[in-house]
Amino acid sequence: MNRSLIGLIALFATACGGGETAPVKPKPAPAKTETAKDAPKASEAKSDAPKKDTKKAAGGSQDWAASMGTATVSGKIAFKGDAPVMAAIDMASDAKCGAENTEETIVVSAGGLANVIISVSSGLEGYKFADGTGKVMVDQKGCRYIPHVIALQAGQEISIANSDDTVHNVHSYSKRNIAFNQAQPAGTAAIEKKMGRKDKMFPIKCDMHSWMNCHVAVFDHPFFIVSGADGSFTLPKLPAGSYTLTAEHEVLDKQTAEVTVADNGTATVNFTFSK
Repeated sequence: MNRSLIGLIALFATACGGGETAPVKPKPAPAKTETAKDAPKASEAKSDAPKKDTKKAAGGSQDWAASMGTATVSGKIAFKGDAPVMAAIDMASDAKCGAENTEETIVVSAGGLANVIISVSSGLEGYKFADGTGKVMVDQKGCRYIPHVIALQAGQEISIANSDDTVHNVHSYSKRNIAFNQAQPAGTAAIEKKMGRKDKMFPIKCDMHSWMNCHVAVFDHPFFIVSGADGSFTLPKLPAGSYTLTAEHEVLDKQTAEVTVADNGTATVNFTFSK
């Protein structure tokens, strides 16, 4: 076989698959078609419709307005057992205070316990309250703090006067508000301090008269009250809802109770303390 014929046979073999072949270019993937499975969930879909206000339901901060409060909770703080006899206080160390007085730790009248702070401790989380305004007045008279128990709203001022013809030293043991310790001679201006933050019950004492003390609590809402001489209390202008009430005494600890009240409705909650 001549060389020309051999070359033609070799060329024909290469063209039919012998040796290296050119790379095959991959075909483009078909365009993806969105199916029901791929479609966004209803909860993820965007909408231009106005959103419903769900702040309160979500535990957010709905601005409080007094017009929202149409419900009232009232009751009585009872003392179980015989009323304890409060010890006499010897005030002879300062002739300007008087001869003696009586402790105010547990004050019971007709079975009712005075000086208990009742407050809403749960159920108001959805509301945002503006700071309280005004002053809560306290006097030092007869070498006693009057009143003996004080409650106020964050933002209010406590104003402490000295009506005695002697010097007092007002010493606050507040925990979250700035504590103060200040002398107050007779005839001087009232000591006024803003209570800017919620604060657990704390004492204010006179370092110059060891028996003198009162107790103060500060809340971040307006729903609190101190029980009267007969133990009665009323919390008006609450929004309808379910609440936890806390009743706290300076030495008898605290108790809680659940209550639900409707719009324009009333509810009764009673507490009983014992020594």
